[in-house]
Amino acid sequence: MKGKLIELESFQIIDSLVDLSKYSSEEAEVVRRIIHATGDVEYAELVRFSHNAIDLVKDAIKKRWSVVCDVEMVKAGITERLAAEFGLELKSFINDKRVLELARKKGLTRAETSIEFANGLYDGIIFVIGNAPTALLKVIDLYKQNQLKNSVVIAFPVGFVKAAFSKEQLLKTNIPYITNVGQKGGSAVAAAAFRAVAKLL
Repeated sequence: MKGKLIELESFQIIDSLVDLSKYSSEEAEVVRRIIHATGDVEYAELVRFSHNAIDLVKDAIKKRWSVVCDVEMVKAGITERLAAEFGLELKSFINDKRVLELARKKGLTRAETSIEFANGLYDGIIFVIGNAPTALLKVIDLYKQNQLKNSVVIAFPVGFVKAAFSKEQLLKTNIPYITNVGQKGGSAVAAAAFRAVAKLL
């Protein structure tokens, strides 16, 4: 109960600091929870949603599409408990031996290889990317080649090498997405965005 009161107070402080009126009520809730998770009010200006993105992610959760994370930290942030609550398979293949071998043979990063591997396994995927720009770029590459399975993307790769670029490229596609502009991001942001949408169900 005390935790809920602290959370409520945090949201009240966030709402006093930022203007979320440009977002729909559900979009604003996602942005609010991202700010809550990061302590960074700049996300109020940075988050982007494709048309009907939240409804499409909610629908994917209801259909029990597999949740594929680029790194273990994103998976840990979502939690197996939450995934089980919705009957979801929650996976990260970044350390899978099969992916390690494929990455070595192809001369690719583990992150991009893990995305390609997952795309070959599942017919419906919620990609949650919070670390590796190469993972997001692989999703986009598969899309451009008409090889991407039914997918929605929650993408907040972080860093100074291709992170902003990968998100710029995502904005140019018709893949349903929740993302941000710029180099900011991270596992906590991606996990918070996914959890925020799940809480809307």
